[in-house]
Amino acid sequence: MSNKRLLIVTGPQGSGNHVFSRLFSLHPFVKGWDALQDEYWIPSDLEPFADYWVNPERLDEFDFSLCEYWVANVSVPFVYDGVKQVPKILEFANKCKQLGIEVVIAIIVRDQNINSAQQMRVRKEITLPIAQDYYYTHLLPSNFDVHFLDHEAFFLHREHYLKYCERILNFPVAWDDKKIMNFIDKDANSKYTKYIDEYWLDQHVWRGCQSKSQRGIK
Repeated sequence: MSNKRLLIVTGPQGSGNHVFSRLFSLHPFVKGWDALQDEYWIPSDLEPFADYWVNPERLDEFDFSLCEYWVANVSVPFVYDGVKQVPKILEFANKCKQLGIEVVIAIIVRDQNINSAQQMRVRKEITLPIAQDYYYTHLLPSNFDVHFLDHEAFFLHREHYLKYCERILNFPVAWDDKKIMNFIDKDANSKYTKYIDEYWLDQHVWRGCQSKSQRGIK
């Protein structure tokens, strides 16, 4: 089981866990949440590793021989068998390490205001602090490589950002696959944003530009 590498993708509820799990599972050398290539959304307790976020000691039973690269995805908190709970990500990672698998962890970052608004719309509660507390207390102080994935950077730069992720994570990413935009027709943040007619700082900026123009400054 040597030379195997597993990428754990995690983020607060509604930060883009399904999106990034789909993206990182696209590469032919990677085994991940394959069903997401055909479905926009699937319940979290149907993710291939769902049982092991609750019972990481059972990972001895999992067959890692099928592939060299793996993607595992879970939100914090996540719903398993109808119950909301915090997944045991650190214990999961430690068990994989015992099995000889190299683990890298990637935490998804989404604008906190939009993330909270999305959680209220879908979950009727804001769970962002639960995720932050878990990441700060358990993952960031751990001995595992922990990186941050930028939700906005993907939607802005798309394949260019994924190419960057491949290098930073040292993990194969199908950044040139046309299917990276499957199920994505526009920026996921657009429904939470609206145009502002005027802001208090606008007049200061406008006057500053006018003043520079009068002095011949470009």
